[in-house]
Amino acid sequence: MKGLLLNALLGLSLGRFGSVWWLLIFLPVVAAEIAYGVHIHHLGIGSGLVRRAMALLVCGQFGFLLGALLRPLRSRQ
Repeated sequence: MKGLLLNALLGLSLGRFGSVWWLLIFLPVVAAEIAYGVHIHHLGIGSGLVRRAMALLVCGQFGFLLGALLRPLRSRQ
């Protein structure tokens, strides 16, 4: 649950203040979280490793999209 919350908050802040290319930051972050899960929790391919990876990526991407929607509109001049 901590990983989902942290990815959502990271995605929200990157989407709000960053550009679209900052979405690629999630790849090494999720890879590190998956490596941690394999090493500490001994997750294998048959267990929840793939589901965990997809959940972490999707949660971060939805947070990024929500952050992009929260950007202020540019004023017309």
